[in-house]
Amino acid sequence: MIMIAKIAVLGCLLFAQAQANEAPAYRFSRPVQTPDSGQQSLLAVPLDSAVYANSAADFRDLRLTDQNGIETPYLLQKIAGQKTVSRRQPARSETVDLQKFGDEGFVITVKLDKNAANADGLSLVTSQHDFEYALQIHGSNDGENWQLLVDKALIYDYSRYMSVGNRDVAIPANSFRQFKIVVAKANQTRVAELLELTRTLRGSEELQRQEATQLQTEALHVERIDLWHLNSETLAADNQSFDYPVSSFKISQDEEHKTSVVDIETLRQPLTGFNLQIMTPNFSRGAEVQIPLQQGIATQMQTIGNATLEALHYQDISRDQTGISFPEQRQAHYRILIRNQDNPILHINTITGSGLGYQLLFLPQADVSYRLQYGADHVEAPRYDTAPIQELLRRGYQSTAAGLGPETALTPDEKKFDFAKLLNSHLFLGLAIGLMVLVLAWSLFRVGKRLGDIPDSGNSE
Repeated sequence: MIMIAKIAVLGCLLFAQAQANEAPAYRFSRPVQTPDSGQQSLLAVPLDSAVYANSAADFRDLRLTDQNGIETPYLLQKIAGQKTVSRRQPARSETVDLQKFGDEGFVITVKLDKNAANADGLSLVTSQHDFEYALQIHGSNDGENWQLLVDKALIYDYSRYMSVGNRDVAIPANSFRQFKIVVAKANQTRVAELLELTRTLRGSEELQRQEATQLQTEALHVERIDLWHLNSETLAADNQSFDYPVSSFKISQDEEHKTSVVDIETLRQPLTGFNLQIMTPNFSRGAEVQIPLQQGIATQMQTIGNATLEALHYQDISRDQTGISFPEQRQAHYRILIRNQDNPILHINTITGSGLGYQLLFLPQADVSYRLQYGADHVEAPRYDTAPIQELLRRGYQSTAAGLGPETALTPDEKKFDFAKLLNSHLFLGLAIGLMVLVLAWSLFRVGKRLGDIPDSGNSE
């Protein structure tokens, strides 16, 4: 009996291994819609709710294949937001003229080099401190006809009081090649740092005290004028957040615990929070988000996020905080518990999810079509060579957006018996336990029978 049980278990394991070695069957396929640019490009294919709903939780079943069925390496990454930054670049120029202006001012004329970009601003370079001057900036292309661009632009240095200063002046958009910087009043009067003190004494008695301060006139000393232009570029920012609709939600009341229970069904999008539209005007309630967690043959709810839902609408006050955040999840079912205590229940109108987005990056070949396949069971995560893609990203190359066509449900060749699933089922566990009980009972019966057949050597003749 024991030998039969061993043979049965060994056969089950060998059959399960044979099932695992079979090629995985993908249940869904979608064509990749690539733009016809005629140039080499790095394509980015954003995933959508259909892919999220039918793919593995860690995306291990995503396969990108070409028209011949050959796998194409890809890099899976989170979709990042974008921000535009302006970097200041020097515009080559030279000072061509310096003249006096009135009694206390001067005019500096600066000319851009032939191949220099248009000027978006200038910097007045000086080593002086503690000053404040106003500038006028004129532009011209021929050195004869001048147009006022900036009037009374302030440059200053307040280092006597605080480390604060400004020596830059922005110039409106223009195409001028010559600039005239006018400082109408280039001198400023300052109080000398030394104080002259005169005292008249008779013995130890002070009869008279005189204090005298000297005024000093200091001229602005300009070392040079630097012209510059702004170069705008788009950079990746933090991960972009997306709004995802929920499939449905149902609200029930737990009277015993005075709690509103909101059960939410989703398409397994990569969520990091929920936003509730609550029509009740003024409230403050504790809330938590839960997900189902399988522990053996039992399922329990695990809390993954907490928040205080609140709103206050009174006269000029309008405040709402009705979002709950949590670590990234791809669950089909969520539950929100709202602690009402003895307060009226909240009227929830709509619920939307918020979370991240994912995309596939790959290098396509010319005149080759591609498809995305997903939805396979018991498949290992691919290990692709993504070094070329990562190198392009490090060098700042931008990807080109591609799309996914309609989803096609692939019909499997034959509905095969999933023995690996059977091994993890409650039925198999019950049968295995029952078989072990029978084997144990049989073994005890055999042992008892043998003990009964042993003669009692202690009996007297």
